[in-house]
Amino acid sequence: MLIPRLILLCLNYKCWLHPFLWKTVCLCAGQGLFPQGPVNGAEGGTVMFITNLSPPAQPFRTISWSVGGVSIIVYNSNDSIGPVYGDRITLNKTTGSLELRNLTLADSGEYRVAITTATAETINGSTELVVYENISDANITGPSNHLFANVSSANLTCEAAGNITAIQWMKEGQPLSAGGNIFFSEENRKLSISPVKRHDSGEYVCKLTNPASSATASYRMIVNYGPESMTILGQHIAEVDTHTLMYCSVQSVPPATFTWLFNGQQTGVHEAGYIIKKVSYNNSGDYRCGARNDLTGNVISVGQSLSGAAGIAVAVMLVVVAVALGLYFGITNHRDNMLGK
Repeated sequence: MLIPRLILLCLNYKCWLHPFLWKTVCLCAGQGLFPQGPVNGAEGGTVMFITNLSPPAQPFRTISWSVGGVSIIVYNSNDSIGPVYGDRITLNKTTGSLELRNLTLADSGEYRVAITTATAETINGSTELVVYENISDANITGPSNHLFANVSSANLTCEAAGNITAIQWMKEGQPLSAGGNIFFSEENRKLSISPVKRHDSGEYVCKLTNPASSATASYRMIVNYGPESMTILGQHIAEVDTHTLMYCSVQSVPPATFTWLFNGQQTGVHEAGYIIKKVSYNNSGDYRCGARNDLTGNVISVGQSLSGAAGIAVAVMLVVVAVALGLYFGITNHRDNMLGK
């Protein structure tokens, strides 16, 4: 019952004796001779039209390849090769497979093969070749003005020459997807970020592909912000005749510029660190660090007091603190024990 069913599906079966399996193999002419789908190639590259035929026990009588009605090669007792294919093709005479080199965009089309076996059976097949122009000159264009966190918007556009079938965006090597402040448009050619955030700074890459080639371009985005999250690192009590450092820590892009005030007066120090090489009692007072971002125009400041003390005084203070802490924990433990009883 199976054979009549197959005949209804295909009325042009060709059969021959398989040289290794020693049984008859049948193939519907024009169907199944090649893998499904088109053959993709890059301009200037090479493709293989590979049949699913095994070498026969006896050589094929003829093999004929053509594209768009134009003969590529006819293999028989007198081989005939088309004028533009002389140095561009290699024919496998045992399977009928064909290699085509130095591809041009004009090579795209439907390729047909007709094979005559030693027993005069004919096997026909066809497949499609699509030649893609190589992707080149990939580039990302971005904002020409400075970007400011929570204020500005950024548009990145990915462009290139050649056939482009897909574009993927990545940031710091990780794929980007739409959501939050990220939007895609123009078939992923354009990436929009609105508004930009601090964490949007970094390297953006677009990858452009077609079935035969690919290219990438990169763009580094800088989002300006701050100064913010400011604090002064340093001790409040410094031993006389020793050196001490107060450091102004702040987050800012670009880096902030600094000014230091002592008891409301300019100190002439414009670095993040304020160093007193030899502390004296005259250094006791209120210090204030101011930070400015020249691009955002934002200014913030924070203050801290410093007291100069003799070495023995510092030691006494530490002892007093230690004793106080000891008494506190001792009383607490005693109370807890009494309550436990």
